[in-house]
Amino acid sequence: MNADTHRGKGALDRAFALWDRATGWVDLAARWFMGAALLGILVMLVFQVLVRYILPFPVPWVEEVAIYLSGYVALVGMSVCLRASFHLEVTLLVELLPERVRLVHVVLLNILVAAFAVYLIKYGAKFVALGAGQTTPSSYLMVSHARAALPIGGTLLLLQALTMMGRAVIALQKHKAGSDQPPAGGQITDV
Repeated sequence: MNADTHRGKGALDRAFALWDRATGWVDLAARWFMGAALLGILVMLVFQVLVRYILPFPVPWVEEVAIYLSGYVALVGMSVCLRASFHLEVTLLVELLPERVRLVHVVLLNILVAAFAVYLIKYGAKFVALGAGQTTPSSYLMVSHARAALPIGGTLLLLQALTMMGRAVIALQKHKAGSDQPPAGGQITDV
């Protein structure tokens, strides 16, 4: 490997490290959003229960908003779980594979996840457009705001899938070069 190739590879490594750090900040923001949304759901539902004992009628918008926030938590949570490797997986056979094949497996899985994320973005955006101008029955919130969880969650998932794929590709390159560093294909690198 000549000096120009080595310099170019170092620049790619630095660029990916910057990308990884940026998506780490996105992940941190997603975690904070999920915490705030879960806290909001809890507060609203406790409020709803208390109001039923005080007022002769329930507040109709609370349950609807809590359901919409739950959708956001689930769809934003996909990207958080992907980055932290919290998704369910059966590793019995994968652990028997050689390290290089495991890294290829991580790349292929993240390609599938990225394809699903693109699907969520594309068809989620169409679903949002279908609800443009409509309001929900009890809370009068815009339907498109509730449906926006699909493309938002898909975008966050795509960012993290590309990051995890990049980590696995870099680990494959280091493994090919004979580096003793462990692969970072599924390890957490927080900001």
